[in-house]
Amino acid sequence: MDREEKRSFILNVVNGTLFNFAERLIDPPLVLTWFVSQLTRSNLLTGLVAPLGDAGWYLPQIFVSTYVQRMERKMPSYTFTAGIRLAAWLLLALAVFFVDNPTALLGAFFSLYLLARLVSGVAGIAFFEVTAKTVSPHRLGSLFAWRLLLGGLLGISAGWIVNEVLSHSGFPFPKNFALLFALYCLITGPAMAAFIAIREPPGQANPNPITIKEQWRRAGLLLKEDKPFFLFILSQVCLTLAGASVPFFTVYATKVLGATSGLLGLYLSLRIASQLASNLPWGRLTDRFGERLILIIYSLGNAITILLALGMAFWPKNSLSPYPMALVFSLQGAFLPAGAIVSASYPLKLSPESERPLYIGLYNTVIGVAMLLAGLGGLVVDLVGFVPLFSLSFLFCLASYFLAQRLPL
Repeated sequence: MDREEKRSFILNVVNGTLFNFAERLIDPPLVLTWFVSQLTRSNLLTGLVAPLGDAGWYLPQIFVSTYVQRMERKMPSYTFTAGIRLAAWLLLALAVFFVDNPTALLGAFFSLYLLARLVSGVAGIAFFEVTAKTVSPHRLGSLFAWRLLLGGLLGISAGWIVNEVLSHSGFPFPKNFALLFALYCLITGPAMAAFIAIREPPGQANPNPITIKEQWRRAGLLLKEDKPFFLFILSQVCLTLAGASVPFFTVYATKVLGATSGLLGLYLSLRIASQLASNLPWGRLTDRFGERLILIIYSLGNAITILLALGMAFWPKNSLSPYPMALVFSLQGAFLPAGAIVSASYPLKLSPESERPLYIGLYNTVIGVAMLLAGLGGLVVDLVGFVPLFSLSFLFCLASYFLAQRLPL
């Protein structure tokens, strides 16, 4: 690794470390989901929190790819969005602190949260483009593993911080969440500054204007002609749909099993600890054996985790009922880095440089649509309950497992 690549590698890791720590403080499937559940009884809205935030990041990318593809350097588009993202989170913190009406607060939350995630999505292609241009392909697994590992090291304290803030008598609900959102702003500002400091070299650019309609036509041809990429997208769609259950691990633990807000901090800490322990091993396994094997293992690991959560629905309910859920969160954390590494590094390896914005934009937009569909998990819970939702998620994990086996070695 030469000096410039080492510098880019370190700045990229700093960016990921701080962002991963910040995300632990507002952990959408756990913390934000619980926040919304205190403002509404709607399982649909509660279940939309995590997938809506993720979809907001993924969905815009095919639309902005036409513009990014014409740029020799992609960093300006990342820099442009940084201020908007910080402003959205700061406004959200202020709204939560000063607005008392639950309905108005719920509207402010979803509006600013979605804005922040959409703007992040605009920056997404630039992030992957700069990363692919400044880090060697055979080091991508290690790069994303280090981002997750060091973020996890800082994130060990996130469970304690969340517990202290949410239970502090001086910050009653919802002002306690305003403090969490303010902390998020203080951490993500330096994170974005670190990435902006990377010296991006010029790259291949398509100088010919491409309309969004033409980009969609090219995307359709890509799916027909590039079978490995098509199979990879299908497997990721299945895993995304399986993720519809994840926000309801917390809801089920609190509303059915009787878990307290203090136990939410324990669940978060255990998930971070197991994620921390598995980060580097997953990165090294990816560099050595490739993403296909990791994707197969990840699909099976998710299936086992959801199966355990499904089993909890049939256990006797008593004062000890919430504690076995700790195993579910621990396993989820242990397998989470595998999925994060594969979803970040595999598309970069499968896509040629000149068409990378199209590949990445198409992949992320399709996943964004799948995430919106996964957000309907709350509707499934409202109509038929937790057990059918967990069962569907289990079947989607198995489908991803069989699709991953058809990918080339």
